[in-house]
Amino acid sequence: MDIRQHKLAWRWTDSRYAVLPEEVLNALLPVDDVEALLLHKRALSLLGTDSLSLDFSVSTTSTEHLSGAAGISWLGNEQPLSEIEVVLSWGPTVALKTSWALFVGYWQDFCYPASDDLVIFPPAGNWVLLYHHEEEFHFGNRKIDT
Repeated sequence: MDIRQHKLAWRWTDSRYAVLPEEVLNALLPVDDVEALLLHKRALSLLGTDSLSLDFSVSTTSTEHLSGAAGISWLGNEQPLSEIEVVLSWGPTVALKTSWALFVGYWQDFCYPASDDLVIFPPAGNWVLLYHHEEEFHFGNRKIDT
């Protein structure tokens, strides 16, 4: 599937919202419904009640008045920018894969207030970011048993 067929493609291809550069669109890798469901189940396993699972040390920040640059800075401080692949899961049939650096650079085009609960995580699952629809980032590193 091409990103232009993704259920949320309008967010990145419609001039009323955002038109991302072609190289960015090419780096957004949609998944089919079967994989989206599996990734969503994995995402749910990383969550707790209104935040992240107790398996994670959590830091939060409000995004309500956060500028794009301030969001990039906060996210980069929580998890250094890299090309590591991450999963973005909005729900049981809506997901894609891209790099952490790309997500961070365009976070405002992925996170819509009042409508989105978006879970972002790498395949290893050692950290997770929740964008909560009440305009909050919840970032967590998996706790290490001592």
